[in-house]
Amino acid sequence: MTPLSEILATMPRRAEKKPDNYLVDSFVHIGSVFSLFSCLENQIIYGRRGTGKTHLLKYLRNDVKKSGVACLEIDMRTMGSTGGMYADGNIGLTERASRLLSDTLCDIREQILDVCYDNELCDLSQLIPLLDEFVEQATHIVIQGNVDKEQSNSKAISSASSAKFSAVISPKSSFSANLECSKSVNDSGTVTTRESGQQTLRIHFGTLSRILKRIVKLMPEGSLLILIDEWSEVPLDLQPYLADMLRRIIFPVSTITVKIAAISHRSRFRIHDEHGASIGLEVSSDASASLNLDHFMVFDSDKEQSVEFFKNLVFKHAKAADRKNIIPSDIDEFISMVFKNKNALEEFARASEGVPRDAINIISQAAQHQKDQKIGVKSIRNAARTWYTTSKSKDINSRTEAVGLLEWIVSSVIGAKRTRGFLVNSSITDELIDYLYDSRVIHLVRQGVSVNAVQGSKYNLYSLDYGCYSHLINTKDEPQGLISDETGYISVPKVDNSYGKGSILELDNYYKLGFLPLFEQTQDIELPTQFYEKGDDVIDFDDGVFSKLPKYLEAQKIKGTIYIPLIFVGLVLRYKQGQELSNGTEITHTINNYLISQPKNKKAPNNISRALRSEPTCSEKWFIRRERSDGPFFELASDWRKHWEDYFNLEPPM
Repeated sequence: MTPLSEILATMPRRAEKKPDNYLVDSFVHIGSVFSLFSCLENQIIYGRRGTGKTHLLKYLRNDVKKSGVACLEIDMRTMGSTGGMYADGNIGLTERASRLLSDTLCDIREQILDVCYDNELCDLSQLIPLLDEFVEQATHIVIQGNVDKEQSNSKAISSASSAKFSAVISPKSSFSANLECSKSVNDSGTVTTRESGQQTLRIHFGTLSRILKRIVKLMPEGSLLILIDEWSEVPLDLQPYLADMLRRIIFPVSTITVKIAAISHRSRFRIHDEHGASIGLEVSSDASASLNLDHFMVFDSDKEQSVEFFKNLVFKHAKAADRKNIIPSDIDEFISMVFKNKNALEEFARASEGVPRDAINIISQAAQHQKDQKIGVKSIRNAARTWYTTSKSKDINSRTEAVGLLEWIVSSVIGAKRTRGFLVNSSITDELIDYLYDSRVIHLVRQGVSVNAVQGSKYNLYSLDYGCYSHLINTKDEPQGLISDETGYISVPKVDNSYGKGSILELDNYYKLGFLPLFEQTQDIELPTQFYEKGDDVIDFDDGVFSKLPKYLEAQKIKGTIYIPLIFVGLVLRYKQGQELSNGTEITHTINNYLISQPKNKKAPNNISRALRSEPTCSEKWFIRRERSDGPFFELASDWRKHWEDYFNLEPPM
């Protein structure tokens, strides 16, 4: 493995595993995302795992620290305890949320203390008493229930006295006196108090907010940034209560800015109780702006922006990981060192599906198997398929019902419609669809699109993951577009977001099937027999050749027949596979697999063998027939490129 391949193969997958300088060097700006996110407003940033939420938070922290503003990072995976987040059902939701809030506030206090210890401008003599008062209020425990007091008293007094008198007057008479007196007092008393009831965490929001405001005034620059990561790790039923408490304690402090990173389908910031009262925070007002990283880098939404982002992603990560100074400073020079051509770079961006972590894993897989060669389209496809089957699909395999739904979607969309996208009514909340989306095997391309024949309803446009169909590309079963309607296949989302009814996926139809057939593993998923051609040869060369093929080849005629262009191109593909001689069956097989896509032309290859033996094909000058004992074989003439240019007015494939 070359040094460059080693760098690509070992690029880190997670932001929190690397030091700050690596995070800064490898960060890629996309559009105005960072400008929008760095404003002094409370915000929520959405994105599935691997889309770069943590990296963005850490880059913002580093940027803010340069200005001297204190920044805290709260990882919700580490908050709570068995007595807090995961208490049994006997403890109410508000109490469980209060305990989680208490843990969070205590962590805030500890981080503020660490920040102030490291900053000589902080007056610890004023801050520490306030921080102690803050944590005391955050952990204030009261007893709720009956309080019984039991008191008992006892007192004992004892006394004793005696007197004796005698006198001696003369030798014959005497006088003496002796007085004895004793008294003892024993006084004992006991008071016993017994309290019974439930210990409850009682947090006074107003008091905590006022203390926090005083604390922040004493901090550097008189302001504070709190970054809350992994919000979706908080149990779903606790999230609205925790959000509500944060809204009441932290949000009122104008000098504090809060940024929350969450996964949209695993987040619940607001609910309404049985009386209609709101609990939680309102995303559009309390958190004044929100961003969704899933919408910015999808190839189907904006090809140019996606390619540019992933081009910079690989370059900056490789540059940050380079310890031997082998990565050039010019990005285009670097890209030419890594990829065979522009097609390979575009295929890499398409395969990444807008997810940086998937992109890093795909380029890593490709680099491991390329040795000293550049990465081509075929390598990207193989790497994407490997990443999908060995890693991404494992999450799905833990839920058998999700595997079944994915199989049905693949069969309905790719198998039946020959597309990779589908529409789902946006009013439908389906747990399995959300699960497949979170697992990154389906992707949300557009929200709120309309269907021409359905009035008053909006739909979400999803696409299947590249790994689901990468092995079908350049075969007759390749998806022909993102979606289709009466005008044909559509490769990119429409500007007017209006689509045909045939692209709607009715989930009710799946559930009515009774979840059959049932698959337990994603690798077991197979479409009907005619969908997969078992034993097919796969073109094992860089797919740049396909960009050289004539468009609308199936409809093109030369000398009044469609067979001359089909056979000509079929022999070129065979030649690129290293097969100089081909019989009629092999040529037919290649044409059928790689050139025929329209249903109306499916019968054309049936007559290839006849066309090879008759005029006008057999008289073509680019065409040579070889007679052998096992039948006739055919090959290209040495000057076939000249004829290619004459017939197609295109540069021939190299």
